[in-house]
Amino acid sequence: MTTARLIREARRSAGLSQRALASRAGVAQPALADIERAIHDTRVGTAARLLRAAGCKLFVLPTTRTAASSWADTIHTQLRSTQRNESTAFRAVIGLSDDLAAAEPAERVALCLTPPAPCGDPRFDAAVAAVVEHHLTTDGLPVPDWVHEPWRSLSEPWEATPHLGGDEVPDAFLRHGVLLARSELASA
Repeated sequence: MTTARLIREARRSAGLSQRALASRAGVAQPALADIERAIHDTRVGTAARLLRAAGCKLFVLPTTRTAASSWADTIHTQLRSTQRNESTAFRAVIGLSDDLAAAEPAERVALCLTPPAPCGDPRFDAAVAAVVEHHLTTDGLPVPDWVHEPWRSLSEPWEATPHLGGDEVPDAFLRHGVLLARSELASA
């Protein structure tokens, strides 16, 4: 993950504007904007200060997999693009599922600790939470509190897999109102 993405995710997860985070961290807002757009790389000390101002700490996780919060940021980017690419956003949900399925248990928990910022569409917020809950509960792993936030579940179910037929929808998905067939949870 790039420093730009890490800082943007932390800021969005904390619900802060660039101006608010820059003020808290003692950094000029235009400099923060450049950091988030990866125009300028930043030193570790500056990155750590920005993350602290967003309520986070900097840790390194030796992995090639992507964290749930990063997948949510990818979904957010796809949904706010001019094409509003829901199909690519949905593939990111499956990418999250693939990463969690392939991770060792401790790594899987670590990849889910940071609360994802809103994706910009309640259906995808619920899908991210459902994927995380599904992959953690499968092995009896602890589920972070953010997964159970009420806004991460749908009141009206979303039929993410058209024509489910007899295919089973995992319990975590049912709890979040996302009707996604178990067979759809992995890339082909």
